[in-house]
Amino acid sequence: MSTPSSELLHHPRRGALAMLISLTCFSGNALLLKDLASHRHIDPWMSMSFRGAVGLIMTIVLFAPAGSLKLRRSFQSWLLASRGVFGALGTAAYYTTIGPLGAGKATLIGNTWTIFAAIMAAFVLHERLGLVKLFGIVLALTGLSLLTGLAPGTIAQFGHHELIALTGAVLAAAVVVVIRQLTRTETSATIFSSQCIYALLLSVPLAASHFTSLNVMDVVLLTAAALCASFGQLAMTEGFRFLSVAAGGAFQMTVPVVISLSSILLFAEPFTAAQAVGGVLVLWGSYHTVVGGFSKKVRTA
Repeated sequence: MSTPSSELLHHPRRGALAMLISLTCFSGNALLLKDLASHRHIDPWMSMSFRGAVGLIMTIVLFAPAGSLKLRRSFQSWLLASRGVFGALGTAAYYTTIGPLGAGKATLIGNTWTIFAAIMAAFVLHERLGLVKLFGIVLALTGLSLLTGLAPGTIAQFGHHELIALTGAVLAAAVVVVIRQLTRTETSATIFSSQCIYALLLSVPLAASHFTSLNVMDVVLLTAAALCASFGQLAMTEGFRFLSVAAGGAFQMTVPVVISLSSILLFAEPFTAAQAVGGVLVLWGSYHTVVGGFSKKVRTA
């Protein structure tokens, strides 16, 4: 008799389709944000406000009728509040650096959250750091140094935008660790809505003075970017229901590649040879960190 989990894994096409939708949406979100910041001079706090509002509305429409959404819990649980605050600050770091750094570099630096999450989980959740994960961490850190131009004796060249992006990656890692604990007591809808709520609390006061300067096309593009982010996250969650961690992780690791190549083609984002090598090492190391030890767990399960 097949188990529910084994039945889910018999639908790889459905999982692959969901991951492709996620890939398209996340890439579209990043490129729209770059265009809004660089060409239309939209304040990043405005983009973040739209993302929080659209995400919250979608969550209410999709999950509130079933009773799986508990908005008040975001203010009653310190873990949910932590998820919301960390998530809002991490999103702010990404949104404020995607303009000056470029969509490709900002996304590649942000993708290093995987290595920081593995390190945090080892201390907070007592998860084991195997040799494969450690190898991935070393690779990703090496790639990060090349991508940002950081080398021994050059710490002064590490720009504040790179520092903000890296801080965002650390915050994103903290969010993952918190979510792993929240899934024991909270629904996915409640967990996701907490980020939307705190993103709005952070961004709306800072964007309030710019709302009157928006034209129709600004609103359309801001809404499109927010919808891409929300649908991308929902599609990714759906994809992981039907794919293994390794397969799903492989799909998600292509997101920075697509964004980087698209940013080069559409916005002429500059990448030196060293930065390109660094980006590859970041992706390779992140992938090993994500899937490290997974196959061993499957064999011993």
